[in-house]
Amino acid sequence: MKPIFLVGYMGCGKSTLGRKLARRLGAAFVDTDAAVEELEGASVADVFRYEGETRFRELERGVLERVITSGDAAVVSTGGGLPVWRD
Repeated sequence: MKPIFLVGYMGCGKSTLGRKLARRLGAAFVDTDAAVEELEGASVADVFRYEGETRFRELERGVLERVITSGDAAVVSTGGGLPVWRD
């Protein structure tokens, strides 16, 4: 199964739906914001504040690339700003 990516506004239910869908499909659930927080040991807000949006988007992209190249079944909840980022 290819990864399924959930995209939408902040607070629209991507993570809630994603967890349920992943369980139903027997796939991993990945929340890109949570993955970035784990990588950096800091909240998304702090990454933005101290490292900037560009750094956050680089980290987010890295998470997405790992999901895509892993070949594992996954449901991915993306950050609300992902669709408008130029990369």
